[in-house]
Amino acid sequence: MTIDVEVLHPSHPGFAEENTPKSWDFQSNKTQSIYPDIIDIRAGGQPLDLKSSIRSSFQELNSDGLRSFPSLLLWDEQGLKYFEQITHIPEYYLTNAEISLLEAHGHQIACGIKPGTILLELGSGCLRKVNILLQALEALGKKVDYYALDLDPKELVRALQELNPSRFRHVHCHGLLGAYEDGMAWLGRDTNVTRSKCVLSLGSTMGSFTRADASKFLEKWAKVLRQKGNNMNEQPDAKMIIGLDGCKDEKRVLAAYNDPGGINKEFILNVLKNANSQLEYEALSHEDWSVKGEWDADGGKHVQYLTPIREISFEGVHLRKGERVLVAYSHKYDDKDKSQLWERSQLKNVISYTHNDIPYGTFLNI
Repeated sequence: MTIDVEVLHPSHPGFAEENTPKSWDFQSNKTQSIYPDIIDIRAGGQPLDLKSSIRSSFQELNSDGLRSFPSLLLWDEQGLKYFEQITHIPEYYLTNAEISLLEAHGHQIACGIKPGTILLELGSGCLRKVNILLQALEALGKKVDYYALDLDPKELVRALQELNPSRFRHVHCHGLLGAYEDGMAWLGRDTNVTRSKCVLSLGSTMGSFTRADASKFLEKWAKVLRQKGNNMNEQPDAKMIIGLDGCKDEKRVLAAYNDPGGINKEFILNVLKNANSQLEYEALSHEDWSVKGEWDADGGKHVQYLTPIREISFEGVHLRKGERVLVAYSHKYDDKDKSQLWERSQLKNVISYTHNDIPYGTFLNI
């Protein structure tokens, strides 16, 4: 497979000057644009085309007997902005729990990361959390390369600009534009395979997969991390740092995903707008849908749906009034679930950092 590599810069059509955040130069007393190092690793250098996925997910029922929206529809530019707002909501305990863990243990984690390591963060979004670890690495004088992997070019640039990488002398920050599969292929390149590597999956991202798919996903990354370069007797140092939410308190979980200000609702409804953009016509109207969130105690997960408030026909598919169409899962991992996840993905849990008040943990695996 050939992957075109492109460094995005001010001439790229996605980065109009007027839409680019500024930084203030105190010496010259002028504003200046900062264009981070963004590498396009998408297969063929093309954005995701979700048309066929949208159509097939409506026509075919999943293992729960439901139609669904492709989860990637959540993560356009506007969706990422909504989600960042969600992470600041007090009821959304996941972010604050992980921040407190990284503040408490970031130095210890950084001590275990070798100089020269590639740090690759999956679905990086806002870099508020990883910034804590990067500062710890900088304080230790560790020369590492941090890569933020995400799907939206504008949000990737914005997040890196807000991180302000120029303040680091030892930590070098880059953006990777692409999906998980693109990141996997990039990390497995000959130029990267000989280096020490640390893959970060923060924010309980694994909860958005089914449990079976989460195991398969982590197993694939583990295989990439364990690759040895030519003429190498031993594999390079390799780690995964994974955040997992273990809270199965129905009241707390429902509050986290159903905030009083309705930001979570807008986040889910934005899927309709993104679907219309992908399909290139107004196929689904906001006025025809409502958002529903439920706690599934048997499955240990929170589930969010879009349901039509009237009968709808969409590209030959007839949807009943009130029919649930899956948008997102959030699986919760208690101790038993975590043990099964590590076993099935062939990862070995080395160190666990858990929150005192909330069953949230950050886990170092090899």
